[in-house]
Amino acid sequence: MTLEAKAPVDRERALGAQLPADREKVLEIDDLRVCFATPDGIVRAVDGVSYSLHAGETLGVVGESGCGKSVTAMSVLRLLASPPAVVAGGAIRYRGTDLLGLSEERMRSIRGNEISMIFQDPMTSLNPVLTIGEQIGEAVRLHQGLGRRAARERAVEMLALVNIPDPRRRADEYPHQFSGGMRQRAMIGLALACHPKVLIADEPTTALDVTIQAQILELLRKLEAETGTAIMMITHDLGVVAETCERVVVLYAGRKVEDAPARRLFAAAAHPYTRGLLASMPRLADGAARSHGRLTEIPGMVPSLKEPVPGCSFAPRCPVARPRCTRERPPLVALGDGHSVACWETERGA
Repeated sequence: MTLEAKAPVDRERALGAQLPADREKVLEIDDLRVCFATPDGIVRAVDGVSYSLHAGETLGVVGESGCGKSVTAMSVLRLLASPPAVVAGGAIRYRGTDLLGLSEERMRSIRGNEISMIFQDPMTSLNPVLTIGEQIGEAVRLHQGLGRRAARERAVEMLALVNIPDPRRRADEYPHQFSGGMRQRAMIGLALACHPKVLIADEPTTALDVTIQAQILELLRKLEAETGTAIMMITHDLGVVAETCERVVVLYAGRKVEDAPARRLFAAAAHPYTRGLLASMPRLADGAARSHGRLTEIPGMVPSLKEPVPGCSFAPRCPVARPRCTRERPPLVALGDGHSVACWETERGA
């Protein structure tokens, strides 16, 4: 069974309601704007995006390819090459400190230590000439000052934590000796080795078969519950969101269009783009995924980000667009219960 088909079954258990007001806000992205200089002009990859992540929360950041999900995450860790990337405005605050204003030395003490990231492809993210144990050990020696023996023990401990069989032996093996699912679990172990407060998971289940996907998602849920690490789950897969996330931010063409508790988003999505994404998911019938004709698709193409979009960036593809939508950019309007949307068609935004 695919994750898409399985999601509605687990939704009652997995989807969160509005967050308690006393949770610490560990990461805050405020009006972030990121541009790329290209031979054809300036690409506005992230255009005024704002959202936050609270302690112990799993936040889903969703949208199709090119919407700005990964660029935002890489901006948090300041991993974008400059040039061509330029942070043109906004702030990224970690526990009240603006990361964009820190020195590179101070940023290195945070990157991989207090804020870690699981990258899309572990085979290209892991060093092929170092053993898995050496790579995990290097991180804790660098950030926490452990000796070689203690660092190796931490590496074995982390491999055991992420359910790698025979972790002491496996710590001496190289990435190519691990299967795809084991490499992804090793990446999670590496990311968690320094007990970070924030874990950014960028498409952590991409290219894995559905059985391994389910294991990875279950592992992330378990780690969040046991360690209290806040997780930012970047994905285009709403099945993954339904399995893991308490709250969801929807991005489109570099802008945030909706932000809601996951339960509310799946039950009452307010933005036409979000509704289009949900309509494209397979549905369950009598406990099994069945076809009900062709899946709904969103017509048209994502607009070019090389030119400023004066109105709503989704307007050319929107089935309910009005002339105003192409002229004026809709503000983000609160609908109550932690739900907000940027759309002129919503009752309060009209």
